[in-house]
Amino acid sequence: MPRPPLPLETWGKIRRTTVDGKQTAIAYYRDSDGHTRPMQRQGKTAADAERRLVKALRDRLAPTTEYLTRESTLQELASQWMVEINGSKRATSTKRRYQAAIDAHVNKAVGAVRIREATVPRMQRFVDAVAKNAGDGQARMMGVVITGMFGLAVRYGAADSNAGKDLLLPSVEREAVRAPSIDDVHTLRTIFAAYDAKPAARGNSVRDLAGIIDMLLATGARIGEVLALRWSKDVDLGMDKVSITGTVVYEKGKGVYRQEIPKSDESNRVLTLPTFAVDMLTRRRVDSYCDWVFPSATGKLRYPENVRQQWGVAVKGSTVEWMTTKSCRKAVATVIRNSEGLKAASEQLGHAGEGVTSKHYVERNLERRDMSQHLDVFVENSE
Repeated sequence: MPRPPLPLETWGKIRRTTVDGKQTAIAYYRDSDGHTRPMQRQGKTAADAERRLVKALRDRLAPTTEYLTRESTLQELASQWMVEINGSKRATSTKRRYQAAIDAHVNKAVGAVRIREATVPRMQRFVDAVAKNAGDGQARMMGVVITGMFGLAVRYGAADSNAGKDLLLPSVEREAVRAPSIDDVHTLRTIFAAYDAKPAARGNSVRDLAGIIDMLLATGARIGEVLALRWSKDVDLGMDKVSITGTVVYEKGKGVYRQEIPKSDESNRVLTLPTFAVDMLTRRRVDSYCDWVFPSATGKLRYPENVRQQWGVAVKGSTVEWMTTKSCRKAVATVIRNSEGLKAASEQLGHAGEGVTSKHYVERNLERRDMSQHLDVFVENSE
Protein backbone atom coordinates (compact mmCIF):
# COMPACT_ATOMS: atom_id res chain seq x y z
CA MET A 1 0.00 0.00 0.00
CA PRO A 2 1.57 3.34 -1.04
CA ARG A 3 2.44 5.87 1.62
CA PRO A 4 -0.17 8.65 1.82
CA PRO A 5 1.03 12.07 0.60
CA LEU A 6 1.93 14.81 3.02
CA PRO A 7 -0.80 17.38 3.67
CA LEU A 8 -0.43 20.47 1.51
CA GLU A 9 2.14 23.01 2.74
CA THR A 10 3.68 20.68 5.33
CA TRP A 11 6.96 18.84 5.58
CA GLY A 12 7.98 15.37 6.64
CA LYS A 13 10.64 14.10 9.00
CA ILE A 14 13.87 16.11 9.04
CA ARG A 15 16.95 13.97 8.44
CA ARG A 16 20.45 15.00 9.47
CA THR A 17 23.42 14.01 7.26
CA THR A 18 26.59 15.40 5.73
CA VAL A 19 26.97 16.71 2.20
CA ASP A 20 30.45 17.52 0.89
CA GLY A 21 31.69 17.26 4.45
CA LYS A 22 29.20 19.86 5.81
CA GLN A 23 26.44 19.29 8.37
CA THR A 24 23.16 19.18 6.45
CA ALA A 25 19.47 18.89 7.30
CA ILE A 26 17.07 17.53 4.65
CA ALA A 27 13.28 17.28 4.52
CA TYR A 28 10.59 16.84 1.89
CA TYR A 29 8.04 19.66 1.59
CA ARG A 30 4.68 19.28 -0.18
CA ASP A 31 4.13 22.62 -1.89
CA SER A 32 0.87 24.48 -2.46
CA ASP A 33 0.79 23.11 -6.04
CA GLY A 34 0.70 19.53 -4.72
CA HIS A 35 4.29 18.64 -5.72
CA THR A 36 6.66 17.28 -3.07
CA ARG A 37 10.14 18.79 -3.24
CA PRO A 38 13.30 18.21 -1.19
CA MET A 39 14.71 21.10 0.81
CA GLN A 40 18.03 21.23 2.62
CA ARG A 41 20.12 23.67 4.62
CA GLN A 42 23.66 23.45 5.97
CA GLY A 43 25.10 24.79 9.22
CA LYS A 44 28.08 24.77 11.53
CA THR A 45 26.53 21.89 13.46
CA ALA A 46 23.75 19.39 12.78
CA ALA A 47 21.45 21.28 15.13
CA ASP A 48 22.28 24.59 13.42
CA ALA A 49 21.53 23.06 10.02
CA GLU A 50 18.16 21.82 11.27
CA ARG A 51 17.28 25.25 12.69
CA ARG A 52 18.13 26.85 9.36
CA LEU A 53 15.99 24.32 7.50
CA VAL A 54 12.99 24.80 9.80
CA LYS A 55 13.23 28.58 9.30
CA ALA A 56 13.35 28.12 5.52
CA LEU A 57 10.33 25.82 5.62
CA ARG A 58 8.34 28.30 7.72
CA ASP A 59 9.31 31.14 5.39
CA ARG A 60 8.04 29.06 2.49
CA LEU A 61 4.79 28.45 4.35
CA ALA A 62 4.28 32.16 4.96
CA PRO A 63 5.89 33.90 1.98
CA THR A 64 4.40 37.33 2.71
CA THR A 65 3.24 39.25 5.75
CA GLU A 66 -0.29 39.22 4.31
CA TYR A 67 -0.55 35.44 4.55
CA LEU A 68 -2.72 34.23 7.41
CA THR A 69 -2.59 30.82 9.07
CA ARG A 70 -4.19 29.31 12.14
CA GLU A 71 -1.08 30.41 14.05
CA SER A 72 -1.58 34.07 13.12
CA THR A 73 -2.60 36.32 16.01
CA LEU A 74 -5.84 38.26 16.17
CA GLN A 75 -3.80 41.45 15.99
CA GLU A 76 -2.37 40.28 12.67
CA LEU A 77 -5.82 39.25 11.49
CA ALA A 78 -7.29 42.63 12.48
CA SER A 79 -4.49 44.43 10.66
CA GLN A 80 -5.12 42.50 7.45
CA TRP A 81 -8.88 43.02 7.75
CA MET A 82 -8.35 46.78 8.04
CA VAL A 83 -6.21 46.71 4.89
CA GLU A 84 -9.24 45.22 3.14
CA ILE A 85 -11.63 47.71 4.77
CA ASN A 86 -9.47 50.73 3.94
CA GLY A 87 -9.43 49.64 0.31
CA SER A 88 -13.22 49.50 0.18
CA LYS A 89 -15.75 52.26 -0.50
CA ARG A 90 -16.89 52.42 3.10
CA ALA A 91 -17.19 55.87 4.64
CA THR A 92 -14.10 57.27 6.32
CA SER A 93 -16.01 57.61 9.60
CA THR A 94 -16.89 53.90 9.50
CA LYS A 95 -13.28 52.91 8.86
CA ARG A 96 -12.21 55.14 11.74
CA ARG A 97 -14.71 53.54 14.13
CA TYR A 98 -13.54 50.04 13.21
CA GLN A 99 -9.89 50.94 13.76
CA ALA A 100 -10.67 52.64 17.08
CA ALA A 101 -12.52 49.53 18.29
CA ILE A 102 -9.60 47.32 17.27
CA ASP A 103 -7.06 49.54 19.01
CA ALA A 104 -9.10 49.90 22.18
CA HIS A 105 -10.28 46.31 22.60
CA VAL A 106 -8.97 43.65 20.21
CA ASN A 107 -5.28 44.54 20.32
CA LYS A 108 -5.24 45.20 24.06
CA ALA A 109 -7.31 42.27 25.28
CA VAL A 110 -6.96 39.42 22.76
CA GLY A 111 -4.38 40.63 20.25
CA ALA A 112 -1.89 37.86 21.11
CA VAL A 113 -4.50 35.08 20.87
CA ARG A 114 -3.99 32.78 17.87
CA ILE A 115 -6.77 32.31 15.35
CA ARG A 116 -6.99 28.59 16.25
CA GLU A 117 -7.40 29.60 19.91
CA ALA A 118 -10.20 32.08 19.24
CA THR A 119 -13.09 29.76 19.98
CA VAL A 120 -16.65 31.00 20.29
CA PRO A 121 -16.62 30.66 24.14
CA ARG A 122 -13.36 32.62 24.36
CA MET A 123 -14.61 35.38 22.05
CA GLN A 124 -17.93 35.47 23.92
CA ARG A 125 -16.08 36.13 27.18
CA PHE A 126 -14.17 38.89 25.42
CA VAL A 127 -17.35 40.56 24.12
CA ASP A 128 -19.01 40.25 27.52
CA ALA A 129 -16.01 42.00 29.10
CA VAL A 130 -16.24 44.81 26.55
CA ALA A 131 -19.94 45.22 27.36
CA LYS A 132 -19.19 45.39 31.07
CA ASN A 133 -16.29 47.83 30.82
CA ALA A 134 -17.15 49.95 27.78
CA GLY A 135 -20.89 49.57 27.30
CA ASP A 136 -23.33 47.66 25.12
CA GLY A 137 -22.69 49.88 22.12
CA GLN A 138 -19.01 49.00 22.01
CA ALA A 139 -19.84 45.32 22.49
CA ARG A 140 -22.17 45.41 19.49
CA MET A 141 -19.45 47.14 17.50
CA MET A 142 -17.06 44.35 18.45
CA GLY A 143 -19.57 41.87 17.09
CA VAL A 144 -19.38 43.59 13.70
CA VAL A 145 -15.57 43.76 13.81
CA ILE A 146 -15.08 40.13 14.90
CA THR A 147 -17.49 38.87 12.26
CA GLY A 148 -15.61 40.81 9.60
CA MET A 149 -12.21 39.63 10.84
CA PHE A 150 -13.17 35.97 10.92
CA GLY A 151 -14.86 36.24 7.54
CA LEU A 152 -11.40 37.10 6.22
CA ALA A 153 -9.83 34.25 8.20
CA VAL A 154 -12.27 31.77 6.65
CA ARG A 155 -11.47 33.07 3.15
CA TYR A 156 -7.75 32.58 3.85
CA GLY A 157 -8.35 29.08 5.16
CA ALA A 158 -7.06 30.12 8.57
CA ALA A 159 -10.39 29.30 10.26
CA ASP A 160 -13.07 26.71 9.53
CA SER A 161 -15.98 28.87 10.60
CA ASN A 162 -16.80 32.44 11.54
CA ALA A 163 -16.74 32.76 15.33
CA GLY A 164 -18.43 36.15 15.17
CA LYS A 165 -21.68 34.72 13.78
CA ASP A 166 -22.35 32.67 16.91
CA LEU A 167 -21.76 35.45 19.46
CA LEU A 168 -24.59 36.63 21.67
CA LEU A 169 -24.47 40.42 21.63
CA PRO A 170 -26.27 42.85 23.94
CA SER A 171 -29.76 43.65 22.72
CA VAL A 172 -30.68 47.14 21.60
CA GLU A 173 -33.35 48.81 23.65
CA ARG A 174 -34.71 51.03 20.91
CA GLU A 175 -36.70 54.07 21.89
CA ALA A 176 -39.69 55.07 19.82
CA VAL A 177 -38.79 57.42 16.99
CA ARG A 178 -39.69 61.01 17.77
CA ALA A 179 -40.10 63.10 14.67
CA PRO A 180 -40.63 66.87 14.97
CA SER A 181 -44.11 68.12 14.29
CA ILE A 182 -44.77 70.88 11.79
CA ASP A 183 -45.14 73.29 14.73
CA ASP A 184 -41.76 72.14 16.09
CA VAL A 185 -40.16 72.90 12.74
CA HIS A 186 -41.78 76.32 12.58
CA THR A 187 -40.52 77.09 16.08
CA LEU A 188 -37.00 75.98 15.20
CA ARG A 189 -36.89 78.10 12.04
CA THR A 190 -38.04 81.13 14.04
CA ILE A 191 -35.35 80.55 16.67
CA PHE A 192 -32.63 80.22 14.05
CA ALA A 193 -33.72 83.36 12.23
CA ALA A 194 -33.49 85.30 15.50
CA TYR A 195 -30.13 83.72 16.33
CA ASP A 196 -28.67 84.62 12.94
CA ALA A 197 -29.83 88.22 13.34
CA LYS A 198 -27.81 88.75 16.53
CA PRO A 199 -24.22 90.02 16.31
CA ALA A 200 -21.73 87.17 16.44
CA ALA A 201 -19.57 86.78 19.53
CA ARG A 202 -16.55 86.68 17.24
CA GLY A 203 -16.34 88.99 14.29
CA ASN A 204 -15.32 86.26 11.85
CA SER A 205 -17.92 83.64 12.76
CA VAL A 206 -20.74 82.76 10.37
CA ARG A 207 -24.37 82.74 11.44
CA ASP A 208 -26.51 81.02 8.85
CA LEU A 209 -28.39 78.33 10.74
CA ALA A 210 -31.64 79.42 9.07
CA GLY A 211 -30.22 78.57 5.65
CA ILE A 212 -28.78 75.28 6.84
CA ILE A 213 -32.01 74.09 8.42
CA ASP A 214 -33.95 75.00 5.30
CA MET A 215 -31.56 72.85 3.26
CA LEU A 216 -31.89 69.98 5.73
CA LEU A 217 -35.69 70.21 5.55
CA ALA A 218 -35.67 70.56 1.77
CA THR A 219 -33.64 67.42 1.21
CA GLY A 220 -33.60 65.17 4.27
CA ALA A 221 -29.82 65.11 3.77
CA ARG A 222 -27.26 64.57 6.50
CA ILE A 223 -25.49 67.63 7.86
CA GLY A 224 -22.17 66.48 6.38
CA GLU A 225 -23.81 66.11 2.96
CA VAL A 226 -25.26 69.63 3.14
CA LEU A 227 -21.94 71.19 4.12
CA ALA A 228 -20.21 69.34 1.25
CA LEU A 229 -22.38 71.00 -1.41
CA ARG A 230 -20.61 73.00 -4.14
CA TRP A 231 -22.16 75.62 -6.38
CA SER A 232 -20.24 74.49 -9.45
CA LYS A 233 -21.04 70.77 -9.36
CA ASP A 234 -23.93 70.03 -7.01
CA VAL A 235 -26.49 72.84 -7.31
CA ASP A 236 -28.58 73.46 -10.42
CA LEU A 237 -30.85 76.41 -9.72
CA GLY A 238 -32.12 76.40 -13.30
CA MET A 239 -33.60 72.93 -12.82
CA ASP A 240 -34.31 73.26 -9.06
CA LYS A 241 -32.05 70.26 -8.43
CA VAL A 242 -29.32 69.38 -5.96
CA SER A 243 -26.94 66.43 -6.23
CA ILE A 244 -25.76 64.67 -3.07
CA THR A 245 -22.35 63.28 -4.05
CA GLY A 246 -20.13 63.62 -0.99
CA THR A 247 -19.89 64.43 2.68
CA VAL A 248 -17.62 66.27 5.09
CA VAL A 249 -15.40 64.14 7.31
CA TYR A 250 -12.55 64.65 9.74
CA GLU A 251 -9.53 62.40 9.83
CA LYS A 252 -6.64 62.66 12.26
CA GLY A 253 -3.55 63.88 10.50
CA LYS A 254 -5.58 65.03 7.50
CA GLY A 255 -8.09 67.40 9.05
CA VAL A 256 -11.48 68.31 7.58
CA TYR A 257 -12.04 67.41 3.95
CA ARG A 258 -14.73 66.51 1.44
CA GLN A 259 -15.13 62.76 1.03
CA GLU A 260 -16.02 62.20 -2.62
CA ILE A 261 -18.68 59.65 -1.74
CA PRO A 262 -21.50 60.09 0.78
CA LYS A 263 -22.17 57.50 3.48
CA SER A 264 -23.08 54.74 1.01
CA ASP A 265 -23.67 54.14 -2.69
CA GLU A 266 -27.41 54.59 -2.15
CA SER A 267 -26.72 58.02 -0.65
CA ASN A 268 -25.67 59.28 -4.09
CA ARG A 269 -28.86 60.93 -5.28
CA VAL A 270 -30.33 63.87 -7.18
CA LEU A 271 -33.20 65.64 -5.42
CA THR A 272 -35.74 68.18 -6.57
CA LEU A 273 -35.84 71.22 -4.32
CA PRO A 274 -39.00 72.82 -2.93
CA THR A 275 -39.59 76.49 -3.65
CA PHE A 276 -38.43 77.76 -0.25
CA ALA A 277 -35.04 76.11 -0.71
CA VAL A 278 -34.62 77.46 -4.26
CA ASP A 279 -35.36 80.97 -2.99
CA MET A 280 -32.88 80.58 -0.12
CA LEU A 281 -30.14 79.26 -2.41
CA THR A 282 -30.74 82.02 -4.95
CA ARG A 283 -30.16 84.64 -2.28
CA ARG A 284 -27.03 82.84 -1.08
CA ARG A 285 -25.69 82.53 -4.61
CA VAL A 286 -25.80 86.30 -5.05
CA ASP A 287 -23.68 86.79 -1.93
CA SER A 288 -21.44 83.73 -2.36
CA TYR A 289 -17.68 84.22 -2.07
CA CYS A 290 -16.43 80.69 -2.79
CA ASP A 291 -17.58 77.39 -4.27
CA TRP A 292 -18.90 75.97 -1.00
CA VAL A 293 -22.62 76.62 -0.52
CA PHE A 294 -22.27 76.84 3.28
CA PRO A 295 -18.64 77.86 3.86
CA SER A 296 -16.79 79.18 6.87
CA ALA A 297 -16.13 82.91 7.13
CA THR A 298 -12.80 82.39 5.38
CA GLY A 299 -14.29 80.40 2.52
CA LYS A 300 -13.12 77.02 3.81
CA LEU A 301 -15.02 73.78 4.25
CA ARG A 302 -17.12 73.76 7.39
CA TYR A 303 -16.90 71.02 10.03
CA PRO A 304 -20.31 69.53 11.00
CA GLU A 305 -19.43 69.52 14.70
CA ASN A 306 -19.04 73.31 14.66
CA VAL A 307 -22.55 73.65 13.24
CA ARG A 308 -23.89 71.28 15.90
CA GLN A 309 -22.31 73.42 18.61
CA GLN A 310 -23.93 76.57 17.22
CA TRP A 311 -27.21 74.68 16.94
CA GLY A 312 -27.02 73.66 20.62
CA VAL A 313 -26.43 77.24 21.73
CA ALA A 314 -29.34 78.53 19.64
CA VAL A 315 -31.95 76.06 20.94
CA LYS A 316 -30.84 75.95 24.58
CA GLY A 317 -33.75 76.56 26.94
CA SER A 318 -36.38 76.41 24.17
CA THR A 319 -39.19 73.91 23.63
CA VAL A 320 -37.21 72.37 20.76
CA GLU A 321 -33.96 71.92 22.66
CA TRP A 322 -34.26 68.16 22.04
CA MET A 323 -34.00 68.60 18.27
CA THR A 324 -30.75 67.96 16.38
CA THR A 325 -29.72 67.99 12.74
CA LYS A 326 -30.85 64.37 12.56
CA SER A 327 -34.31 65.41 13.73
CA CYS A 328 -34.78 67.19 10.41
CA ARG A 329 -34.18 63.89 8.57
CA LYS A 330 -36.86 62.29 10.74
CA ALA A 331 -39.29 65.13 10.00
CA VAL A 332 -38.69 64.79 6.26
CA ALA A 333 -38.98 61.00 6.36
CA THR A 334 -42.23 61.08 8.32
CA VAL A 335 -43.89 63.69 6.08
CA ILE A 336 -42.95 61.80 2.90
CA ARG A 337 -43.94 58.42 4.39
CA ASN A 338 -47.36 59.80 5.30
CA SER A 339 -47.94 61.20 1.81
CA GLU A 340 -46.00 58.96 -0.59
CA GLY A 341 -45.13 55.83 1.37
CA LEU A 342 -42.10 54.36 3.10
CA LYS A 343 -40.23 53.53 -0.12
CA ALA A 344 -40.27 57.16 -1.22
CA ALA A 345 -39.05 58.29 2.20
CA SER A 346 -36.21 55.77 2.09
CA GLU A 347 -35.13 56.94 -1.38
CA GLN A 348 -35.20 60.60 -0.31
CA LEU A 349 -32.94 59.93 2.69
CA GLY A 350 -30.53 57.77 0.70
CA HIS A 351 -31.05 54.51 2.56
CA ALA A 352 -30.24 51.09 1.13
CA GLY A 353 -33.64 49.77 2.14
CA GLU A 354 -36.86 50.64 3.86
CA GLY A 355 -35.90 48.81 7.06
CA VAL A 356 -33.49 51.49 8.28
CA THR A 357 -35.98 54.25 7.48
CA SER A 358 -38.81 52.47 9.27
CA LYS A 359 -36.72 51.55 12.30
CA HIS A 360 -34.89 54.80 12.96
CA TYR A 361 -36.45 57.71 11.06
CA VAL A 362 -40.25 57.64 10.95
CA GLU A 363 -42.72 57.70 13.79
CA ARG A 364 -44.68 54.50 14.09
CA ASN A 365 -48.08 54.81 12.53
CA LEU A 366 -50.57 53.02 14.78
CA GLU A 367 -53.63 53.73 12.67
CA ARG A 368 -54.54 50.99 10.20
CA ARG A 369 -56.74 50.98 7.12
CA ASP A 370 -60.48 50.94 7.75
CA MET A 371 -61.50 47.27 7.56
CA SER A 372 -64.80 47.69 9.42
CA GLN A 373 -66.98 47.11 6.34
CA HIS A 374 -65.47 43.66 5.90
CA LEU A 375 -65.98 42.72 9.53
CA ASP A 376 -69.68 43.48 9.43
CA VAL A 377 -70.11 40.06 7.85
CA PHE A 378 -69.93 38.49 11.32
CA VAL A 379 -73.30 39.92 12.36
CA GLU A 380 -75.13 40.33 9.06
CA ASN A 381 -78.45 38.40 8.94
CA SER A 382 -77.80 37.05 12.43
CA GLU A 383 -80.92 38.52 14.04
